[in-house]
Amino acid sequence: MGVALILAIQTAPAWMLACRALPWIASSGSFLETSFSKVLPSSLLTGLLVAVASLGIGLPAGVLFALEALPMRRWLLALTTVPLLVPSFLWALGWSEFAAMLGPRVTNALTGLLGVTLIFGPSVAPLVVLVAYRAASTLSGSQLDAARLAGGETTALLYTLRHAALPSLIAALLGAALTVSDPGPGQVFGFRSAASEILTSFSARNDFELAARQSLALAIVVFLVTAPVVFLAAPRLAVEILAQQTRTLQRVREPIYAGLGVGLFSVLILTGIAVPICGIGGPLLRGGSFMRAFEVASRTGIDTLCYASGAGAIAVALGFGLAFFVGRERKLRIVSVAAAIAVFSLPATLGALGIVELGTQAPAWADTLLRSRGTVCASLGIRYSSVAVLLGLHAWGTMPQSWSLAASIHAVPPAKFLARVVFPHLVPSITAAFFCVALLATADVTTVLLLHPPGQSSYPLSVFTVMANAPESLVASLCVLYIAAAAAMIAAAVLIFQASEYLRTKHAHGQESV
Repeated sequence: MGVALILAIQTAPAWMLACRALPWIASSGSFLETSFSKVLPSSLLTGLLVAVASLGIGLPAGVLFALEALPMRRWLLALTTVPLLVPSFLWALGWSEFAAMLGPRVTNALTGLLGVTLIFGPSVAPLVVLVAYRAASTLSGSQLDAARLAGGETTALLYTLRHAALPSLIAALLGAALTVSDPGPGQVFGFRSAASEILTSFSARNDFELAARQSLALAIVVFLVTAPVVFLAAPRLAVEILAQQTRTLQRVREPIYAGLGVGLFSVLILTGIAVPICGIGGPLLRGGSFMRAFEVASRTGIDTLCYASGAGAIAVALGFGLAFFVGRERKLRIVSVAAAIAVFSLPATLGALGIVELGTQAPAWADTLLRSRGTVCASLGIRYSSVAVLLGLHAWGTMPQSWSLAASIHAVPPAKFLARVVFPHLVPSITAAFFCVALLATADVTTVLLLHPPGQSSYPLSVFTVMANAPESLVASLCVLYIAAAAAMIAAAVLIFQASEYLRTKHAHGQESV
């Protein structure tokens, strides 16, 4: 019952919009208009190209990162993940400016499908890298040693690539699903996509019925593409969530494979960060507008932090609540993993428009719940609760069962056991889930655009709304400020991780000497 309740909360906005759209479809006899039907195949083609490109680079990069002792490995991974936490339209603006520096031929070449794919590829590839790295890390040291004895490092890499292929494919498909519902790069490069058509129907035409039908159609198409792979892979993913090896793998340094790994990460950093920043730096050389950018940041900072922290708290409550109800039940774990991935792949407009529909039907006294900043937090938290679900299932599943058995033998009260034993064990995973969801929610423009109260927009949304009309120097200053903040947070996370590892190692050496 608890699992069913949380899954109902996660999918409630989508079902709400679907129940509202189906009578419209039945009365009108038509599902889609002609213009949306024309752009839907091109959007799906974009997602397919992004999935192939991100899988082709991210899978070997993640496996090499797990098996090879790459130089400056943590900083390579940190730089690669920056595009994942920054709104995609910022990188599109950078690439657009960089193409303008090279001339009209380059600008014309990037206009349309190529430019959008070039932006989305480095943004989705870090997700594939992280999943491939995690999948490769579930292998034990004895398994890799056996593969290396059988055929050397090449054999170990090939078997590890095969082992990590399925989870990486799911990550690539999920990333492609997110790109299909992202209108940002298409707006910059003049590419008509399904997401931009939905926003046009809702914002420009004020046709909520049409936007609802388009969102429902996009969700159905995305679900039909990703569902077979997700549900076939859910049992294996549910098992791998519990993987915790006692003898970890040993990294080696083969010059050829280490060079290949550094090369793959360099491609991602070059296309995802270096080139866009060079493009953004062009207008800054002619004079920046950082004072006005700081004014925008100060005006929207409180709302941005509110949306991020609220989304993180709601996602943690839903994700770890679901993990608590699932416990160690295998069937419930499989269902929860499949549902989490399916919810994560739904377009952002589906849930946001569902909440809009609920808000229009609700009485005035419900404004605090359905027409406020809390509404934005709830929508973002529900959308990204899948991240907290997976981290919660892993944290709860890897907790030794002997702890609960010992507590039962000694008659420890359940409340005391949860407070003294379970909660301290879950704190690192809760913290990681909170910050991951907060960063992802901050980069989400579509949900905030559709649901934010007047005068309470987030910082990325302010950049998105002024990028077409504001001076180039102001837009470039706003972009640099956001990218610098994201990079600073990632750098702080890396330094904190290194410091904690140093203290842990020092403590272990002290215990050995004693």
